[in-house]
Amino acid sequence: MNDAKKSAIAKLAKMGLTEEEVLALFEEEEEEEEETIVAEDGESSGSESKSWQQLVMEEHVGYYNKRYNTNLTFDEYYEGVVNERIEVHYNWKQMLGLEEPAVIPVDPDVKTEKFIKNGN
Repeated sequence: MNDAKKSAIAKLAKMGLTEEEVLALFEEEEEEEEETIVAEDGESSGSESKSWQQLVMEEHVGYYNKRYNTNLTFDEYYEGVVNERIEVHYNWKQMLGLEEPAVIPVDPDVKTEKFIKNGN
C-alpha cells in the first residue's frame, strides 16, 4: 500500500470511517479508471473514445427503439438517419459538421445595457 493510501486511511479513520470503508472507496475509484468500451463483436478497447456526436446518436437510438418498439443497432440507426429513411427532430447534418449552423442576426434594437449591467 502506498503512502497516499496510508495517509488517506489515517485521516478518514479520524473522521469515523473504518479501513474497509476507505479501501472500498479506492476500489471504486480504480474500477472507474479501468472502464473499457465493449464493441458489438465483444472486443474491448480501453483506448477507444467516442465523439460527443456519436454519444448523442447512441442515446437517441435507445429512445427510438423504445418509442417505435424496434431493436436497431447504432449502425442501422445511423444509416437510416443519414440516408433519410429515419426522420429525426435534430439537425444531424449540422451535428456531424456537414452543414454550417444557421447564423441568427443580432437585433439592432436590442437593449444591451441591462445585460452588460448584470454581467450577462
